[in-house]
Amino acid sequence: MDNPSQEKVVETSSVGSTPHSSNNSVPRSANRSSSSASSSTSGQDKYFYRDKLVFDPDVYINNPSYSDFLFKVGEAEIGLSGIVLAANSSFIHFKIHSESCKRLDVSTLNLDVDQVKDMVRPLYNGRLSLNSRNLLSFLMFSTLFEFQWIFDCCLVYFTEHINPELVFDFLEVGLRTQNQCMDSYKVVMQLCSKYLEEGNNMHHTCAHIKECNKVKKLSRDLVEFLCSINSHNTIDVLSLVLFWLKLDPNNMDLVPNLLDSFDFADVFKQNEELAEAFFTHIITGDYSAEVRMRIMNLSFQSCKNIRPKKDRAGFRMSRLKSVKKDISNNADVD
Repeated sequence: MDNPSQEKVVETSSVGSTPHSSNNSVPRSANRSSSSASSSTSGQDKYFYRDKLVFDPDVYINNPSYSDFLFKVGEAEIGLSGIVLAANSSFIHFKIHSESCKRLDVSTLNLDVDQVKDMVRPLYNGRLSLNSRNLLSFLMFSTLFEFQWIFDCCLVYFTEHINPELVFDFLEVGLRTQNQCMDSYKVVMQLCSKYLEEGNNMHHTCAHIKECNKVKKLSRDLVEFLCSINSHNTIDVLSLVLFWLKLDPNNMDLVPNLLDSFDFADVFKQNEELAEAFFTHIITGDYSAEVRMRIMNLSFQSCKNIRPKKDRAGFRMSRLKSVKKDISNNADVD
């Protein structure tokens, strides 16, 4: 294959902002080649530029003279340069040079042909525009096929625009791709963990999940991850888990493991009324004796540990003992 001549990068920002050297700190440098970034005045779009492998994608994509590698999208195929792909991805470099691979199926991205072309264009011309509409597609694309520069740019955008919605979406992508690329998965999950552990971010994220009707989209892995976070908003996670369980009783077998993630003494400290409501719900709800007994044992221990007002503690301890006895008796009858 002939090497097409390189062209000089020229800024084409439609908002008139001037790119500046990116000083963003991310786990893996987005600056491996000469690279710069700029943001639009609206804060919606961020532009990334670099000088490495700068070709005109309209000339080279699907050009038989420069296409020795194929991306398969459903029944369609996109002709690409193996040199360009291998220079951007250690995964594809390995596939080409160690396995003589000449075709990859990218249908798992759930994108059409034109959208996949949009994913590939920055690999040719060194110009990447990220916004809230295309961020997750680029993240998935760069994670699955290890396009390091694009992945790092996604992390820069994420850290600059982080919010509960982005965290939820990033967690979903991270968990979906953990088996394909563990390194990228770890980076994404660490960034999300750090955000959720700070201030009331967990509270806002749980509220976003509920308010936007995303509870049904919660996977078991995502619920377990949220429960594992050491945040100041334990009660919010507990409330979210309850809501999730009520929507899908099939997840009930996961409850004993989830409960071990919670510090129920901390739950009582955060919000006694909501904690009481939670236990009342478990006692009166359609939960198995195993689940209810597990919760009662944990709450019983929590009451002894936190030592609230004496009369209040005595009342709660007496109540829990009575509930435990009732649950045990019902279990024996069953």
